[in-house]
Formats: sequence, structure tokens, C-alpha cells
Amino acid sequence: MKTSVRLAVAILLGTAAASAGGGGRSAELLVIGPVESINAADRTATILEQRVHTAMVDALAVGNTVAVFGTVRADGTIEASAIQSRGVYVPGATSIFVSGTVQRAEPALGRVVVNGVTVDLTSAMSNGMLSPAVGSKLAISGTQPANRGLVLVSGAPQGIAGTGAVVNGIAGTGAVVNGIAGTGAVANGIAGTGVQKN
Repeated sequence: MKTSVRLAVAILLGTAAASAGGGGRSAELLVIGPVESINAADRTATILEQRVHTAMVDALAVGNTVAVFGTVRADGTIEASAIQSRGVYVPGATSIFVSGTVQRAEPALGRVVVNGVTVDLTSAMSNGMLSPAVGSKLAISGTQPANRGLVLVSGAPQGIAGTGAVVNGIAGTGAVVNGIAGTGAVANGIAGTGVQKN
């Protein structure tokens, strides 16, 4: 049974770390989204507008959805330590996830730009105004009706606690989705100290 990512907007209070691939290297779930382009020559791919460096570029296919664990380089690109295939991407139906820094905020429109992705927060404002500050860390999940278009946030967060995100009353030391808690970012059956599929 396929579960969908239900994490709405979670203001990260610290680093949501998860070991994804061993070697003692700390990695974080940074993006779940469509593979938009691949550059085999420089071993990079664009995934939900995020430039990802990966040795696994040969296993990627444009149009598929992937979950990327890794670390953010100084230049803002992602160094992937693990990538999990999530099937074919369907705009507006497939859930996406991006974790990053707010680069621009437009409170009057209920929008923010996180790592180059424009996000509409209005569906998460049922309990009041939500206006994250530029420079704050956010983990966003929702759908993107048009490729490279506006991301519509799914649902509304129920609380924030600890050193990571809490959604729908579930606490952990990282982001938590669909009742799955771990010590790092968790979404769509990806949890804990490695990559696991539900």
C-alpha cells in the first residue's frame, strides 16, 4: 500500500540527521521529487529544482520520483549519499518534499521560496498567519500541479518540538510523517538509520 507524504510545513529547530548509507556519514532527507534533468558527464541531476551530485546518476531516469538523502555543500548543491526510487512522477498527484532555507517570504500572498522552490502556505494557515522569516529552516511537503511550478502545501502542522519537526502530534528528533518516528527526517516509509521501504 503506497502512503503519501503528509508533512505540511515544519520549522526545523535543529538539524534533522539520519544516517543513510553507512560509513558513519550523517545525512538528511533533503528532497523527494521528480528527476527533471540528468547530466551524466558531471554526475549531477536536477531533482525538484535542486542540483544533486551523485555517483548513482546512471540509475536515475527523467520523469521518475526519487528520495534523496545527503548533505548540503557550501554552494547550496546536494551531495547525495543515498537515493531511493519512488516510481513515476505525476504532477499534482505525487507528493513532494523539500528541506532547506527560506530565501524569500511574501506574507501578503502566503508564499515563501525555499531553496529556489516557490511554496504556497495558505492551506497551512487555518490556525492563523504563518510567515517564516528569511533564513529560517523549513521542511515542506505537498504537491506541485505543474512541473517547476508553485508547490501547494498539504494539510497543516499540529506542533513543533524537540530539535526537529513534529507533525500531527508525533514527536521525534527530526521530521516525522505518517506516524513513523525516527532520529532523522522520515517520509513515505523512509526512516531511521537507513533507507527502508514500507
